[in-house]
Amino acid sequence: MTSSITARWFWTVLLAIAGVSLIWRIVFILVWRDGIFIWGDAYFYHESGRQLAEGVGWVNPLEYNIDGTKTPAADHPPLYILFLGFWSWIGLPGPTAHMILTAIFISTPMVIMTALAAREFGGFRLGLIAGGLAAIYPNIWSWDGTILSEILAMLFLSTTVYVVYRFWNRPSFGGAALMGLALSLAAFSRAELLLMSVLVITPMVLLVKQWDWRTRLFALVIAGMTSAAILAPWVAFNLSRFEEPVYLSEGYQITLATSTCDATYYGDYTGYWSITCPQQFLAEEGLTAENSDQSERSVVLLEKSIDYIQENITRVPTVVVVRWLRIVGLWKPLQQSDVDAYLEGRDLWVTRIAQATSYAFMALAAAGVVIMRRRRIPVLPLIGPLIAIFITITITFAQNRYRASVEPAIAILAAVAVEQIVRGWLALRDDPEDDETSADREERALT
Repeated sequence: MTSSITARWFWTVLLAIAGVSLIWRIVFILVWRDGIFIWGDAYFYHESGRQLAEGVGWVNPLEYNIDGTKTPAADHPPLYILFLGFWSWIGLPGPTAHMILTAIFISTPMVIMTALAAREFGGFRLGLIAGGLAAIYPNIWSWDGTILSEILAMLFLSTTVYVVYRFWNRPSFGGAALMGLALSLAAFSRAELLLMSVLVITPMVLLVKQWDWRTRLFALVIAGMTSAAILAPWVAFNLSRFEEPVYLSEGYQITLATSTCDATYYGDYTGYWSITCPQQFLAEEGLTAENSDQSERSVVLLEKSIDYIQENITRVPTVVVVRWLRIVGLWKPLQQSDVDAYLEGRDLWVTRIAQATSYAFMALAAAGVVIMRRRRIPVLPLIGPLIAIFITITITFAQNRYRASVEPAIAILAAVAVEQIVRGWLALRDDPEDDETSADREERALT
């Protein structure tokens, strides 16, 4: 009876947190983001969804809107475009509607999944703290005011963390399949999250103590086959429509190209990106949208980027270190927040608040890692995504968007530290002669 009441209390509080979080997000969108001008990737996502609903297909939206040219496009993984396309198809095609629908059907479940992920290894109290932090963290809620896939990536990152811890606590072949499913959905949101297959899922399966090696390997095959089955139709579709092979997306070539020229290797914007870099490479080869398709230009961009890196190899260590410092706000933080605000289509006051609060969250997250290690709780499901992001920016550049998808992991780790503080505060209220503190009693009741 006690555990039933406790579970009911958990869900009551969590849904209240999610509800208040949703109200704030809608207010934020309607007051500060309604009627905004969308451009860049936000334009691509929004217009791609609208055109998909109209039956145009997967084409470059800018070229189609200019002159009706249907150039095949796969700049981004498809899941967020499908989400926007569905709502456009039923009659809700506007940018503000898309932001509000994202807040309702993506952000709110993300807050809930973040709480469930933390609860899976830390109990009810930790789950509620994690959900609360996910609800108030500006580096999370600020993305609701954009039409970008970052919020969707956060949802499936937190979902992946949840199913991994669930599998660790209660290993099963069905749990292995769920990990493959969650990983695929995460990769369909942000392609770099596919790295979690080797950084998180593989080691967590291979370290399951309850199983022998044959069973572990079979579970790993199940996870891999599930993921491959979900990814395969999109990959096959891409392979059928481009001159050069395209798999999950082809955005990585231009992403690499935007970070490998003098503008990003030297000067004030070292470690960042510049659109002049790919423009320069394509101009050198005489390639345009009129005489080549996207996949052909991507091949050239990749080759030219590798050539530039090799020619400037002695500069690479400096550039990489600057990228690492940028992503955590320790290199020209005001410049970073200002250019992120412009290029990501966010308000400057939002990016500055997000930058300022991120220091506290990162400090708490670092403490959370130490606490989890001391408690012998596997921390890889939470730091693995962070490693994936650092691998990505090592190769490309440091923009706040790249770390956005793993902010729920940071919120969970920060929650571990906050929960430890709460434990200490509760212990101070107890009679020091009492062998069992109220914190101990609460934890025993929750578990």
